[in-house]
Amino acid sequence: MGFRRSIFLSIVPVALMSTSVATAQPENTGNYRPRLLVTLPGHYNTPDGAALGEDGTIVLSIPNFNNDHLLENGVIKEPAPAVMAMIDTNDNIATWYEFRQKDMHPDTGRVGPMDAAFGPDGNLYVADMQVLWDGEHKSRLLRINVEDGEPVDVDVVVEGFIVANGMVWKGNTLFVTESVLAHTPAVEAGEKKPPLVSGVYAFSLKELHGEPIQLSPYTETGADDHLVVRFRSSNTVGFGADGVTVDDAGNLYTSIVEDGVIYRTRLDGNDRAVETGLFASADGMKSSDGIVWNPVDRKIYVADLFQNAVHSVDTQGNVSTLHINGDTDGADGSLDQPAEVLVRGNDLIIVNMDVAWLTPPGVSVNTAVDSPYTISVIRIQ
Repeated sequence: MGFRRSIFLSIVPVALMSTSVATAQPENTGNYRPRLLVTLPGHYNTPDGAALGEDGTIVLSIPNFNNDHLLENGVIKEPAPAVMAMIDTNDNIATWYEFRQKDMHPDTGRVGPMDAAFGPDGNLYVADMQVLWDGEHKSRLLRINVEDGEPVDVDVVVEGFIVANGMVWKGNTLFVTESVLAHTPAVEAGEKKPPLVSGVYAFSLKELHGEPIQLSPYTETGADDHLVVRFRSSNTVGFGADGVTVDDAGNLYTSIVEDGVIYRTRLDGNDRAVETGLFASADGMKSSDGIVWNPVDRKIYVADLFQNAVHSVDTQGNVSTLHINGDTDGADGSLDQPAEVLVRGNDLIIVNMDVAWLTPPGVSVNTAVDSPYTISVIRIQ
């Protein structure tokens, strides 16, 4: 099915949430204490998205956004290339796909793989976030074509995002979050920023196998027909819609990373938004980055980027904190700025992005980018 038609969009209002800075809290050492799953090699300095294969392997996005920071501070002498890595069922890690020169954006010369998800066609779809190098609608949606289980090459399937970020498949429809639909004007020091507008796009599998889609830039009076829902948030960090997941009833959930809330969108038979409302918020959930629905216990799991925490949310929107810890390098498996979560069997896999320089001072418990670079795991069943 295509999405090239007029739609009615309502903007969800700014969540009435506290925007106070996160502070370190005592470590929760109960039943959900994390342990170390994988210590990444030094040239995987910034992990982010994670996609689960049918065989239990995990393909991990390694955008290496920490390169410039580490170069400036003399930690490394040359940048590490962006890659897709694989964690096998024995938790060994190796490069799965190394992006080639032709895969790079022609204007920036770079690629920034974020969230990833295997499609019903067996190929891997990857959000390419270019905003750190060029904010003028350069971000893309890529497809890594897979043959006989091996990555072959890359196609650009959608262009025109500002911040392509999270994604989830619902049948033959792919939902992708746009963390910044339009840049807000600069303000003077001390002035309040205007709300940030972000949203979620939807694409059918059929059209993703056609000519590359060029998104129309968003304005307050017009939006691309692929946009199904949009949000207003506090603009404290400058990133809105981030994680996205779908429950067993077909409802779409979107996390707003800077406000620590989750919205639920009810969809019609064509995967268009019918109703969107605030689903989950709590004083203890300061940030909501990556989210994932677990059909076994019917809970949503949440990566809290700001306070080194992970939470669960039940079907009534009640939030429980599984684990929280203070500033750490993550060497013992402790959380180190978690950005993504993934359920594999009885385990919650947690990707520690460790990008302290990316958030304004005082917002995140994490204060420094430090090795080792790690993936944590919590047994949830």
